[in-house]
Amino acid sequence: MQFIRRIQRNRAIKSYLRKLPKLLAKDYGKSKRYRPKQVRATIERSGLSIIYTCYAISIFCSKKDFDAYHHEIGEMCDYGAMRGEVGNLHFYGNANFSSNDVASVGSDFGGGSHGIDGGGTD
Repeated sequence: MQFIRRIQRNRAIKSYLRKLPKLLAKDYGKSKRYRPKQVRATIERSGLSIIYTCYAISIFCSKKDFDAYHHEIGEMCDYGAMRGEVGNLHFYGNANFSSNDVASVGSDFGGGSHGIDGGGTD
């Protein structure tokens, strides 16, 4: 069961990296960082998986905004750990990836991905 959840999580992260940069830019204009509520609203509107929204927020928001948002909703999530997982899966271990890195992954996804995600496309 844990293996299946890991595959689902990795696929959700992959879809966030591929789709959210364009969707967020369409909804809110192009930016290096967005607000957590903007990321969540775009995920909900676009029909992407909401289960792993914390990962999307760690990708597209600042640590300060991430922490404030999770404090506000009473949820404990670890920004560094989540960025570490995304970095390991898609940025060759670099947890300090930038919006430019995300944009390059979104435009040519095959180049940076080397994690086990169960294969296939979204």
